[in-house]
Amino acid sequence: MNNLSYGNRSIELSDLPRGHGEPVFEGKYRVKASDFLVTEDLGFEPEGIGPHIWALIRKVGISTEEACLRLGRATKVSRRDLGYAGKKDTHAISIQWVSLPDSARIDVGSIDSCLKVLRLSRNQRKLKIGQLAGNYFQVRLYGVVMGNLSERLKAIGSVGVPNYFGLQRFGRSGSNLERARQLARRDPSGSRRLHPRDGMAASAARSAGFNTVVAERLRTDRWLDVTVGDVVSLAGRGSHFPVSEADISNIQSRIMAGELDTTAPMAGRISKTSSEQNAFETATLQTDPELFDWMTGIFREEDRRAVRVLPKHLEAEVSENTLQVSFWLPKGSFATAVLNELGTLRESYARTAS
Repeated sequence: MNNLSYGNRSIELSDLPRGHGEPVFEGKYRVKASDFLVTEDLGFEPEGIGPHIWALIRKVGISTEEACLRLGRATKVSRRDLGYAGKKDTHAISIQWVSLPDSARIDVGSIDSCLKVLRLSRNQRKLKIGQLAGNYFQVRLYGVVMGNLSERLKAIGSVGVPNYFGLQRFGRSGSNLERARQLARRDPSGSRRLHPRDGMAASAARSAGFNTVVAERLRTDRWLDVTVGDVVSLAGRGSHFPVSEADISNIQSRIMAGELDTTAPMAGRISKTSSEQNAFETATLQTDPELFDWMTGIFREEDRRAVRVLPKHLEAEVSENTLQVSFWLPKGSFATAVLNELGTLRESYARTAS
């Protein structure tokens, strides 16, 4: 079985159904680190006072974890005392905040050729995972336009794209997902308590299931459709609620306006949606019985995630054999889901870094 599969279906982005039809661009990306720029948006500014130093860093070609290790060594503090809001792409230029304890010896300037401190501030609290609004992406693609690019961009900007998890979630060559299968074979019913070190494997399994359900919604022409009892979420937020019969017409209108989103499950034993929606989702998730049985044993309740993500500030410029695309996405969404909606893209960089 392919490591990047759920049941007998591939979860490679290029194999998943698109929301807007056939590819309109073909080419490659991540030829150089500078082709992929990620700028973190916390949604707020550090307070400017407090016991924690907050450093805005610029990293090139290294992971967020590696950046923290280097920063810790340079400032003579333990890695465990550093905090960040989210991991950023490795083969890229990434700008993000990192918090350090008051004892850190740090100044604005270069740490090494891959890491630079751009700005310093202070805050009352340590920076924590998930403490951000989103990320702004500037991506350079190399290739040829092979369809109506302007219409595709217009559709992406107004309707959004399937909120697929990117390949980063599944590890190099699907290693996180393969680890989940190993755990499932040892504990088929998911009765053993999950060790913290296996959290990424469990997350990969749930993400694979989510991608499969979203793909099935697209294949059955129900990507953004709702029925009574379905669970929808407020766009860009985690809160969700069921659809009532009295509100269904209004709900569908708000979905098409981008105010609400349909949802799909991150698997668990207890469903949070209607029996009809749950039956459809369970039937899809059970196409990989090994992972399904394990996930529903490990996780008591399912979580709900938006089926669609709507990029903001979407802009594009074509020049000779390149396409420059920029957009903002809320936290938890993947830039590659947007790029996949443009067309068939090959990542030039082989994922060998951590």
